[in-house]
Amino acid sequence: MTSGTPDGVAVRPRRQINFQALGIYIAAIVLFIVLGLLNPNFLTAGNLRDVAVSASVNAIIGIGLTFVIITGGIDLSVGAIASFVGIVSATLMVNGGVPPTLGLLAGIVLGLLCGAVNGLLITKLRLPPFIATLGTMSVFQGCAYVATNGKPVYDVPKEFVLLLNSYVIGIPVVVIVVAIVAIGAGLLLRKTVFGQNVIAVGGSEETAWLSGVRVHRVKIAVYCIAGGLSALGGLVIVARINAAQPDAGAPYQLTAIAAAVIGGANLMGGEGRIAGTLVGAVILGALTNGLVLLNVPSFYEQIVTGLVVLIAVSLDQGSKGWPMLKRSNKKDLTAAPPTASTPAVRA
Repeated sequence: MTSGTPDGVAVRPRRQINFQALGIYIAAIVLFIVLGLLNPNFLTAGNLRDVAVSASVNAIIGIGLTFVIITGGIDLSVGAIASFVGIVSATLMVNGGVPPTLGLLAGIVLGLLCGAVNGLLITKLRLPPFIATLGTMSVFQGCAYVATNGKPVYDVPKEFVLLLNSYVIGIPVVVIVVAIVAIGAGLLLRKTVFGQNVIAVGGSEETAWLSGVRVHRVKIAVYCIAGGLSALGGLVIVARINAAQPDAGAPYQLTAIAAAVIGGANLMGGEGRIAGTLVGAVILGALTNGLVLLNVPSFYEQIVTGLVVLIAVSLDQGSKGWPMLKRSNKKDLTAAPPTASTPAVRA
């Protein structure tokens, strides 16, 4: 597309560079260089593979959270869903004799159902996402303990472990899984009507509703996506440790959110990038790995992670001039949208 000038010369508009998105990649490169200088073992092929594997769970769960955050919501129950699904799937396979593939699918379906519960509480009961998912976090975590009386489940079938914790031509299967999930999520978010609706809801629920978007359906769908991917993350944890722990997903509850936020997801809604979430997860994985190589006590990891999140959010908000918080939308979104002159965009 060209635009005319007073002299009649057509000028092609320049493509603007998203410096905000570019910044996260630069930060990742700088981090890798610094850690490589502090410990040469960090940049070895084997260690970089370990970084990728350690970042996989945060990446998987973080991708699901990215959809939720783009709509202006939050899901605090992702870690509990991962724990609950891991316990249930492992119990089905170990005590119920369920085949590994079926156990994997059953776990993902359970995660989708947990996500649907979150979505229904938020849309039908009109609970704030923070409160709704804070409550279900406790419920799902409690269910994980109740399912086995708080006991771990050992002796997970070897076939299941190989599904998610083996190698294909030297590449960890879980890294391949992350790549597939990321590509699928990226296409869903940027190349489909549903993805456009997700972004529209995060930008302005009222405007999206007036344009014909079924806001409640979109919200329920994104929480289902978050629940399903949290379940997949929980199953990856089971395969990695060859056991199911009732609280195995708890450490990923906030780090997955951190990965999405570091990657550019705006907690006010309307903005988020799948590629950015991946880079955010890799940054967290590199920090954890680097601290271990530098013999830094593990409890400092939480301090470093918190500081990184604060810096990332500060830079993000600073680049936007610290915009005011959006006012809550009190319009009744349960009624059918108007059919007048506004064009409808439907998932």
